[in-house]
Amino acid sequence: MDLQAAINRFIPDRRTVTAIGAMEPDGPRLSIAGSIDLESSKPIQDLLVWVIENQEGRSCLTVDMERVEYISSTGVGALTLALMAARKRDMRIKLRNIQPQVGSVFRLLGLLSYFETEETRG
Repeated sequence: MDLQAAINRFIPDRRTVTAIGAMEPDGPRLSIAGSIDLESSKPIQDLLVWVIENQEGRSCLTVDMERVEYISSTGVGALTLALMAARKRDMRIKLRNIQPQVGSVFRLLGLLSYFETEETRG
């Protein structure tokens, strides 16, 4: 199964969240849009873990969050579980373009410092 097929499998209902996949030199990039909430966090987690487990030889999974408008503590938990799966495979997760309101949830929970972050908006 390729990246787009995995997205279609794990996120078939795109009412609250969507994802688009692409490859970068160091590994896959998932661009997520919408809300990562109680309803969508498990499909996002399952997708991230699948990507991590199926990327032999890749060192990084980039999650572009520029279009994520809301994240619940459950959503942060999903990303944290994916980070734990990545670390078991010596892989990094990079959160790119985190919106201020999303970053504040990570900071409130004390988890932002565990992730590599990157800002590419200019």
